[in-house]
Amino acid sequence: MTPWYVQVKEGERALVAFPHAGGGPASLGELAGHFPPEVGLWSVNLPGRQARLAEEPRTDLDGLVDDLARDLAGWREPYTLFGYCSGALLAFLVCRRVVELGGRPERLVVGSFAAPDVTLLLRRLPSLPSWLFWEQLIELGGVPPELADREALWPVLEPALRADFGLLAGYHHRPEPPLPVPISVLYGARDASLTRGGLLGWRRQSVHRPALKELDSTHWLAEETPDALAAAIVEEMGCASVTA
Repeated sequence: MTPWYVQVKEGERALVAFPHAGGGPASLGELAGHFPPEVGLWSVNLPGRQARLAEEPRTDLDGLVDDLARDLAGWREPYTLFGYCSGALLAFLVCRRVVELGGRPERLVVGSFAAPDVTLLLRRLPSLPSWLFWEQLIELGGVPPELADREALWPVLEPALRADFGLLAGYHHRPEPPLPVPISVLYGARDASLTRGGLLGWRRQSVHRPALKELDSTHWLAEETPDALAAAIVEEMGCASVTA
């Protein structure tokens, strides 16, 4: 059976990452190199991309969240969840479901994403024809710049991107009690897609006061400033300093 999570880097303190839309374990390679030895990096391993490219992408958000949460709820060692960009929403929903199942992540770290009850979702994007899909996606900054410039890769990337944005488009926030898990919110100082209110909105999702940390970056923290992003995550996890 294909695992829902794969290890990108070994280490005693587990950080479980949910990459940006269309991303997979390989997208975390640069970031992984900036963590200290004690941080072990894991990535969600979704169908329709990279090692699971031949499989159909998942389009049922509730079912996907349940599958991912049930796997994590069985983990015995402590772990922190990290959701990046649109992966932050999936990480939040999985965290909420894990808690319902009796699990308890040490912390939820979200990067470049507004609170789930106020975030703007691109509901029409997944149904657009291919040329318009990419035109709007690039215009809105929905993919890292290096992918936006590699048109030859678009046909390979498009199914996973459509599936992930389809999951987002179908999301409707259901208010539930705040999580008993601390939340850390990381964002770029030059990220025009986020507002202060959208970031502060995460305080409604936890019984703990969320920690907000600004990085000298745009929306793409992992691609532009992986060292600073790793340092911020390590600090929130309470680990030692990052590697040089």
